[in-house]
Amino acid sequence: FTGKGVGIALIDSGVAPVSDIAVNLVKGPDLSFEARFRAFRTMDTFGHGTHMAGIIAGRSRYAVPGTYANDTTTFLGMAPDAKLVSVKVADVNGAVDVSQVIAAIDWVVQHRNDRGMNIKVINLSYGTNASNDYTVDPLVFAAKQAWKKGIFVVAATGNAGFADKKTGSMMSPAYSPNLFAVAAADSNDTVAKKDDTVPPFSSSGNVQRRPDITAPGTHIVSLRVRGSWIDDRSGSTGRVSDTLFRGSGTSQAAAVVSG
Repeated sequence: FTGKGVGIALIDSGVAPVSDIAVNLVKGPDLSFEARFRAFRTMDTFGHGTHMAGIIAGRSRYAVPGTYANDTTTFLGMAPDAKLVSVKVADVNGAVDVSQVIAAIDWVVQHRNDRGMNIKVINLSYGTNASNDYTVDPLVFAAKQAWKKGIFVVAATGNAGFADKKTGSMMSPAYSPNLFAVAAADSNDTVAKKDDTVPPFSSSGNVQRRPDITAPGTHIVSLRVRGSWIDDRSGSTGRVSDTLFRGSGTSQAAAVVSG
């Protein structure tokens, strides 16, 4: 239940070291536009990947293994003992080309069993506008190859909001019925499920394809990267502490499901 022995691949903007928080991290390749700069290589200058990492497998260094279920005082992600494999594709502005994500998925497939990584899940909190039918979409094709190798692919539906029931608004590759698409839910600050809602930003599906599940995706507290692009622009509303930050989106919902 804690993810021990399981590898989760995070294809995102890298993971930055954050004080007081331990992540069982394996640094994969840096395929981003920043890879040529040694100081930025594998580091998260955008702030998105680190936030996802904390949700998936973050763990306070003060947390005690075996007591997670009753621990209400230290920071814990969904799977605190999982091995997180970070493959960086996005730069300081979050910019990434589809070909970089495809290359990252291919790397994960090829190296899924290296050094005991045992990668069983890919988290894709990134996507692109779905302009082609999913049957000819290259990003979907790459993700399906991972699925065929026994890797569970979790994809965020996107933050384009509700849309016409015929056209939908889901990103690629989430709009493929062969993958697992995650939309966001808003708990409305209660533990009761009966008042949960789907926030307006969460991308909807269409008559052919709907999200497979909703998961918590509003005001999710996770790891903060001080000085990152997101921290600089949203710190006044999102900052919780020196190490923690609050964010909303189907990205966060996908990370919850991956964990």
